[in-house]
Amino acid sequence: MVLEVIVENLREASQAEHFGVDRLEVVSAISEGGLTPSYGVIKQITENIKVPAMIMIRPHSYSFCYDDYDIAVLQEDIIMANELGAQGIVFGALTKYGDIDRDLLENVIDWKGGMDLTFHRAIEDARDIDQAYLELREYGSDITQILTSGGGAKATDSIDRLAQWITDSKKDSNSFEILIGSGVTTENIALLHENLQNGQYHVGGGARIDGDFSQGLDLEKVKVLQDAIK
Repeated sequence: MVLEVIVENLREASQAEHFGVDRLEVVSAISEGGLTPSYGVIKQITENIKVPAMIMIRPHSYSFCYDDYDIAVLQEDIIMANELGAQGIVFGALTKYGDIDRDLLENVIDWKGGMDLTFHRAIEDARDIDQAYLELREYGSDITQILTSGGGAKATDSIDRLAQWITDSKKDSNSFEILIGSGVTTENIALLHENLQNGQYHVGGGARIDGDFSQGLDLEKVKVLQDAIK
């Protein structure tokens, strides 16, 4: 079982490592939903922390649509993350019509080399989320996991769809895994795991002191989260 937590800096990454977290999602500007962290943050984490680090690749928070200027930056950030030894990247993109941006996704798959790829919750903004899921399935193991709430504002809102996707992905050894995220807390993770028996959970504010990103990780909350998915 994998517990992934969001961190914004080396201090939080060090806390996560000390608390036994399985994987990090490294972001900046969490108040905007998470953007690409700085070179310095990525370098310090990859050099000093042994926990696998997934690096957010997101140049702006206005939408999940990216123009040529954005894409030039995306490419450089992906190359940088790879050179610095990141476990992988977290990325998602849609066309202006709300479909998966296949052209950009295929470029990102090429640029990332051997790094893992999480397609993030851009899928929740797709015009047709079920069609978007099917399109992503076509990429098989080129995508390592999809971070999703199943379409709801919180994962607990879409348990039925999540269950369908988890079952589907488990049928194919060449498929990505489902990484359940959004609104996952100590209060609901046991319910989610009881119903879904999933292998990966993603937690943000649910692992924080008072649920506040300006504060550090909460050891007791992390323990509860870990125990719930054992």
